Amino acid sequence: MMESPALIEAVSKCIEPDYVNGRYSQVKDFGDGSAIELEIGELLYSLIRATKPEVVVETGTNKGFSGLMIADALRANGRGHLHTIDHLDFGPVERFKTFGLDSRVSFMCLKSVEALGKLSKTLTGKVDFLWLDADHDTKAVLAEIEAALPLLAPKAYIAFHDTTLFKTEDDAICQIRKRFPSWEYIRIISARGFDLMRT
Repeated sequence: MMESPALIEAVSKCIEPDYVNGRYSQVKDFGDGSAIELEIGELLYSLIRATKPEVVVETGTNKGFSGLMIADALRANGRGHLHTIDHLDFGPVERFKTFGLDSRVSFMCLKSVEALGKLSKTLTGKVDFLWLDADHDTKAVLAEIEAALPLLAPKAYIAFHDTTLFKTEDDAICQIRKRFPSWEYIRIISARGFDLMRT
């Protein structure tokens, strides 16, 4: 259950069927078809509540729905910080402020690989949870993983979105699994697909 009543109310006012197959829920005002499914937002919230990460990194902020779900879970945990990255600024900082989550979030308006490189020099702790939802091209996903590897804590979680929607994303997942066969792995079927790994 989300922590913020204001966030619950805002989300509930803008739900419609997802654009892929209508079986899941799209949170329209938070991404106009680009936001994660509501169900995936709830899953992210639950994963953050369950794993209690100190440092979370997200690529592909967009308008901030997934970031809001992560930050709300961090607030409920009473610990942790989200570093969220997008090469375009769709105004997520104002949304984080609206729901009182800005103290839990830092936004970087940069390409993800560049931002991950900067974080490697500034983070005080290792990344416990990495959420990749930016460019779904195979090379882009692999470049993000490569840039993130030095940042990852032992037994870090890495989650990917759009894994069944884009063949290129799925190809990247296959290559990552081949390179790191010891990493735990699960695929959850949703409108667009959610994969979870643990290093």
